[in-house]
Amino acid sequence: MRLAAAAQRARHTGRLGESWQRALERLIEPKLPWRALLARYLVSFARDDYSFQRPSRRESDALLPRLSSGELDVFVVLDTSGSVGDRELEEFASEVDALKAQVRARVTLHACDHVLAPHGPWVFQPWQPVQLPEHLSGGGGTDFAPAFDWIAREGLRPDVVLYFTDAEGDFPPSPPPYPVLWLVKGRAEVPWGERIQLN
Repeated sequence: MRLAAAAQRARHTGRLGESWQRALERLIEPKLPWRALLARYLVSFARDDYSFQRPSRRESDALLPRLSSGELDVFVVLDTSGSVGDRELEEFASEVDALKAQVRARVTLHACDHVLAPHGPWVFQPWQPVQLPEHLSGGGGTDFAPAFDWIAREGLRPDVVLYFTDAEGDFPPSPPPYPVLWLVKGRAEVPWGERIQLN
């Protein structure tokens, strides 16, 4: 708190340089756990809402609101370029599994380094647990375009794409027409989409 107060006073008097300001902001900024941020984003995409659709004649003639929910279509892409360890991938998969039960989501999982995993994608219905395949190919450089090209080529329309990566690689030049959440291990920035810091 003393550091934050001193930085605030120095900033107001014009005695705090840009580089020091960035360094101090990184040190004193509040850090939310990535699990809480991911849960918040997924819940915001959920399709639970009230519907005034006419009920069947057996129920009643009155139009009363009732809760209707749809299935969320979540695409998860794992960066298997070698910078993300097996333990971290397992931890991430178990977190997605826990969250998908809360928001009633169908999960399509794929893996990519500079090319897509040859045996993917793996699809998990809302009632199935998300489990990583026994062997994920990878270890090469990182290119994010193949995953987004595959989604476009297949004509798929995900509600959200979660990309688990260190963000060190080649990005597509423009964002896709659906939300993308980058779960980033490390300090690298992303050119578009929402970024969630993992560590």
